[in-house]
Amino acid sequence: MSKLSQIANKLSLICSSLLIVGVPLNSIAQTPSPTPSRVLNPKPSIFNERIYNRDRTPVNNTEPNAPLVPPLPEENSEAIATVIPINGKVSVKLTNTTNTAITYEAIKYTEGRTLAAKGEVVLKDLPTPVTITLVRPDNGFIQIAATSVANSGLLEVSLSEGKALNDRQSAIIIQQSGKVFVN
Repeated sequence: MSKLSQIANKLSLICSSLLIVGVPLNSIAQTPSPTPSRVLNPKPSIFNERIYNRDRTPVNNTEPNAPLVPPLPEENSEAIATVIPINGKVSVKLTNTTNTAITYEAIKYTEGRTLAAKGEVVLKDLPTPVTITLVRPDNGFIQIAATSVANSGLLEVSLSEGKALNDRQSAIIIQQSGKVFVN
């Protein structure tokens, strides 16, 4: 009889365990299926709202594929010099005061050339507008200072070693009016 009572005890223990586990499973099985209001919105209304910039003024988003164009240097800064073009042309004297060579190019008018350390060169009769790019081979910073020689159409540019991030200048832009900007 003791074996029979042991089997009965084990059986009651198993049945009570199933009841305890079965109650939570039963409540989970009866959870309602998602209603249409619980379905994710395939196109939320936020995508139909206008885009705002930092000033919180509406931005025209009629052309979603229009490329973003950064402002030109002349829109963000003052001219560092003004040279008076003669017959629409200027000459630029580049003086390298650094201890390393600098590669320069007058876009559309010259190929890339190298200006030796402590050297100078004159680019004659460049039509305005013109952009001159400058690069150090070690990617170091270049600081540009420019002065114009009165009534000669000559712009003298001194290239020195920049010490800080804001000295990272790499282009001289001479507008048709003779205003000189650096970028």
